[in-house]
Amino acid sequence: MKKRNTKVITILGEIIDSDNQPILYQKAKLNKSELERQIKSVADKWHEGSVRSAILSLESDLLHD
Repeated sequence: MKKRNTKVITILGEIIDSDNQPILYQKAKLNKSELERQIKSVADKWHEGSVRSAILSLESDLLHD
């Protein structure tokens, strides 16, 4: 079985990994503080403060953009 080469970044206490959130992972590499601001804003406005829900929602929205 081939081992996956997953890379991770922690943002606001949540893990963003290169396999499951490739778009947000790349954004975090470019400008982590701006992505943190965006995730926090989405979490507060649309997900009752849930950072994990905001991450999943943002990744999905960006995949379909």
